[in-house]
Amino acid sequence: MAWDDDLLVGTSAYEIAADAANRLRVIAGPGTGKSFSMRRRVARLVESGADPERILAVTFTRIAAEDVRRELNKLDVEGADEIQARTLHSFAMRILRKQWVINLLGRVTRPLLNFEIEPLLYDLGDNRFGNKGAREKRIKAYEAAFARSQDDDPIEAADAVDREFRHALVDWMTFHKCILLGEAIPFLYIYLRDNPSVARV
Repeated sequence: MAWDDDLLVGTSAYEIAADAANRLRVIAGPGTGKSFSMRRRVARLVESGADPERILAVTFTRIAAEDVRRELNKLDVEGADEIQARTLHSFAMRILRKQWVINLLGRVTRPLLNFEIEPLLYDLGDNRFGNKGAREKRIKAYEAAFARSQDDDPIEAADAVDREFRHALVDWMTFHKCILLGEAIPFLYIYLRDNPSVARV
């Protein structure tokens, strides 16, 4: 099947698939056809002679990432098994695990494991930070602030108690050599922003 079979010229799916840019970012809500458009774009790239091993399709969910390769196989796209399809977090962690990235960021980028959450909450059990539920909310607020702030320090932007909590949280994670999953994308952004000429990713 050709990449443009059943695609109407002028539709968003066609425009995304046909776009000649090397990199393309698509912003749209759930269920609007982003993954479908991406599959067709990848099919077009391979049909045009692109090396499947040099194609990276990034999605938000594991299911969408798995669907990319599966659907490309259904479209009989040659080399579909060579195409990299990853979630945004998987892509981020692939880069953040590199030792030179860890050295530059100053934090070990191993994601906090589920069994470590309880000890973390216990160790941050200072009365000023509220009960366990309140501490969980403070952690979520830190992750949200970190994701939003990009150029501002999410610790210093907080009020006094949250600032103390966030310092304690980061100190705990630095000591235990881990990061919150919500820090992965901002850390990737910081690394790429501060090292624009880096060749190795």
